Amino acid sequence: MDALRSYLFSLVAACMIAALASVMVKGELPSKIVRLVGGVLVLLVALSPLLTIDTEKLAQALERICQASSFDTGAVAENSHTALAAHIKRTTETYIENKAAELGAAIQAEVTLDDGEYPVPNGVTIIGTLTSEQIIALRAYLTDSLAIAPENQEWRLYGTSE
Repeated sequence: MDALRSYLFSLVAACMIAALASVMVKGELPSKIVRLVGGVLVLLVALSPLLTIDTEKLAQALERICQASSFDTGAVAENSHTALAAHIKRTTETYIENKAAELGAAIQAEVTLDDGEYPVPNGVTIIGTLTSEQIIALRAYLTDSLAIAPENQEWRLYGTSE
């Protein structure tokens, strides 16, 4: 605490000396020179603690902190991948259900994702009651807009609403 108090006192003193010197000097060129020298003085006082740093002790302390924390970046990546996959699945299911609603059908969509680095919808199960026109339109939407191949589309229909 005494070292911090001494540092702050030195810094305030340097600032006061620089300010007083710049006020006392008259003339444009001498004033600029005094302000430059005062700024350099304040900068040197502000950076003086860096001269006393024991870099070897600092490196050892940082190493101990890193070892103690044992931060597992693999777990973070896995958790973010899982969260991203859940979001993509939920969003895609909502898009499909909204598209069916636009077509006048009430369905439930269950999307499956591939296991790649970036999760992409690769299959869907549609559960509900649809007309043949709605099935054709929704099948085209799934194939064209979401790139889900017809062989990866499962239809569990409970009759048709025709």
